[in-house]
Amino acid sequence: MTFLDECIEFAGPAWERYVHHPWIEALFAGTLQEDKFRYWLIQDLPYIGENASEVAFTKVPTHNPWVKLQREYGVRAAESRVELRMLEDYDEFALTRWAARPRREAFVNFFVRAFYEGTFGDVCCAVYPCYCFHNTFGVRYENEKPNNLSQLQRDWLEQWQDPFYMDLQNATVDGINEYGNASTEFERDKMRWLFLRATQHQIATFDAAWITSDPWPGEGNEIGILAGTAN
Repeated sequence: MTFLDECIEFAGPAWERYVHHPWIEALFAGTLQEDKFRYWLIQDLPYIGENASEVAFTKVPTHNPWVKLQREYGVRAAESRVELRMLEDYDEFALTRWAARPRREAFVNFFVRAFYEGTFGDVCCAVYPCYCFHNTFGVRYENEKPNNLSQLQRDWLEQWQDPFYMDLQNATVDGINEYGNASTEFERDKMRWLFLRATQHQIATFDAAWITSDPWPGEGNEIGILAGTAN
């Protein structure tokens, strides 16, 4: 059993809730309503617009290509990700952290803290549920070939088939296993908990998209999906 396997086992029901989330299952069944899908995309923008991972670059061992891949990921996030099409409906404010709803804001802050405080192994555990989209979506899309998808949904799924995302996932897996194998039991336990919390944060973002609502306290009725905007 690899240390990644141990982390997945530790996450238990939370991991199963993530990979078989109702939002994901509806997407692959071809029944996901477009407003639920677009809610996910617009709330992913505050994350992909961040450069917080640069804080962790000095912690990455030279034999792991994670830094090179992360820099390319930043370029893709700014230029070619399907999520960027949401800017046709929402202005550049959507790229800022101020556009994030509470569950997305919590996830971004979780990443920042992991990048700042953690080892490279900690960082890899914190990002893996997000960085395994090549498997969660790309590989599953190839295997199941779902029908009745909108063009936007199809384009979003197909982007995860790009070998780049497999390389980024594999570099993250290598970091988890290398540091897990070489760490003390205390450090391994910390990595397991980071993995679990990352999975739970990922679930929360899909939960919000599934119900298309995640209001800020004191906001009153939620207006649209961008915090601080009014119609």
